[in-house]
Formats: sequence, structure tokens, C-alpha cells
Amino acid sequence: MTLIFVASLNENMKLANTIKNKLDKEKIDSKIINLVNLELPMYDTLKEQNNGIPQIALDLAKQMQESQSYIFVSPEYNYGVPPVLVNTIAWISRIDDDFRKLFSMKKIQLATHSGSNGQDVLNTLRSQFTRLGAVVMPREIIATYQKTCNEDSLERILNQFETFIKE
Repeated sequence: MTLIFVASLNENMKLANTIKNKLDKEKIDSKIINLVNLELPMYDTLKEQNNGIPQIALDLAKQMQESQSYIFVSPEYNYGVPPVLVNTIAWISRIDDDFRKLFSMKKIQLATHSGSNGQDVLNTLRSQFTRLGAVVMPREIIATYQKTCNEDSLERILNQFETFIKE
């Protein structure tokens, strides 16, 4: 199973659906997880101490543990990562004593639809996921308002990802 995490509702959700449709055609089992709709409370240590980890985060962690790979589809917010994605990573990293557990050796594909080229968010996510122990694909899926995702390029990138996750 490949989980497709989406960190916004509009163009990035459209891109996630395009990616999912391509994976479906290749008979790769995948599921879109809309991080906005999870409505996780903003992480802080007092919330965790007083209320524990939210059940939605525990359910998400279970799905992540059972999957072999992830695709993160995220816009670039002010040259960085959207708060909903940062917050999700914060919660799920607290579930186990090993904060890297849900990322260690997971295969990750990065994608963005951003107002600019999205390279800053992609570089930040690549660095973070690599440090969390994941193996991040070398090419990214990039779309902007001025330049839609190239179908041939998307197909080649997803074919490489498919080969990688089947190894």
C-alpha cells in the first residue's frame, strides 16, 4: 500500500488524484489521506501530557506502519512546509519511543503544486524525511499555476517509483 498524503485542498488535491489514477492504472494499491480533514490539534507537549496522543494520529500511524511507501503532495507556504504537514509529523513522531519509526526505510515520492516552483518545500521535505531515515526518490513531481504537470514526465517518475517500491 502506498499512502498519498495531501497537505492542502485545491490544486494539490487535484495533483494527488492524478497521481492516484496513474497508480490505479498500474494496479498499485494506494490511498489518499487529506491531512487538512484530519483536523489534528496543534501539537504541544502540554496537550500531549494532558490529553495523550489523539486517536486520529494513532489511527494514521497504524496505516503508515502497514504501508510500504508514501507520496507527499504539498504546496509551498512562504518558502516552507505547510503547518498541517509539520503538525502531522510532530504528532506521529511522538507515538513511539523511536521518533523515526514511521519513516525509517520507507520509500517516499515528493510532489507539489505551488505558486512558485515549489523547490524550497521539496528541498526541506527531502532533508527532513532523509534525516528521519526514509529513502526519498531523486526526482520530484512539480506543477505550478503557469505550468501543469507534464504527463510524460509524471509517468516516467511514477514508473521509477513503482520499480523502486517493488524492490
